[in-house]
Amino acid sequence: MAKNRKDEHYPVVRAGRLDFTGPAVTPQIELNFEQYLSKCNRRLYRQSRCYEVKLDIDANSTQTYNVYALSDSWMNEKALQMAYAMYLENGEDERDRLKESNIARWEDFRTVSGTNFQQVNPAQFGLPTLTPVQLATGEFDNTIVVDAAGIAKNFSWGTASGTRYSLLEEYDKAGNAQNAPSTSTGDMPYDDLMADDDAAMGQALQVRGNAPPYDATGVSADRTWVKIATLSAGTAQRLSTGFFRAPSGYVIITAGTNQDELVDVSKFEWTAKAGDYKGVHAPSLIDGALVRHSSGTLGRMSNGVWRKI
Repeated sequence: MAKNRKDEHYPVVRAGRLDFTGPAVTPQIELNFEQYLSKCNRRLYRQSRCYEVKLDIDANSTQTYNVYALSDSWMNEKALQMAYAMYLENGEDERDRLKESNIARWEDFRTVSGTNFQQVNPAQFGLPTLTPVQLATGEFDNTIVVDAAGIAKNFSWGTASGTRYSLLEEYDKAGNAQNAPSTSTGDMPYDDLMADDDAAMGQALQVRGNAPPYDATGVSADRTWVKIATLSAGTAQRLSTGFFRAPSGYVIITAGTNQDELVDVSKFEWTAKAGDYKGVHAPSLIDGALVRHSSGTLGRMSNGVWRKI
């Protein structure tokens, strides 16, 4: 009789606490869920995935917290895929000349959030005192490409600089949405044959709905974060965000009604939803990316593998 795989145990740490040692935590902190999973499970969890996560606060919390994540939008995903394709193309010659065994084993396509907020770590507990100890060790180098002037740059969800490409600003250059049709014909076909034709109705059918129901010339590059929840143990009590999508594992937390208080990270518990990506739910964000092979053939990424179109 075949074994029931649903009953098999899959060991994975999907939840934990937060910790930070050093100077006072800023009024805004940045969480990186793929790093938490990597550190707790001692294996690589890739950044270019959409992690489904939640945050809970203790019932004795005295602060109000606001929780934000990157927008899980089509344009964000396409901007990431474009950047990933450019990264592969930029280093294609060098990758071809290196032996596969000499390419970094844990290489990962990694962006930066665009914030300068304090990053905090997951915590686990040790005997005999059972005090929290942060897991701070691990290499999470940001991906770089080298431009035509020989300047190394990384990819950011914030604004561009001399050493950073803005993913959304670059994606915005790919083109604007065009009106369709761009202009009205002004006449109806066979208008002298169909006596009951209405010219105004013909005009309306061509121009009412020919412009997109969104900004045709921009991708909101300066406002790509969404508010998930306000957490508080006070009168308007809400202790959990519930599960939400966090593209690339990024989450931002602020403290205080005016978002200006130092965050008490000890009050938080983080959880990643169970799934089939190394034990968590995290669909790929770069599957479907158009990537040109060294032969010049265009293909798409599928489950991390290039496939010819």
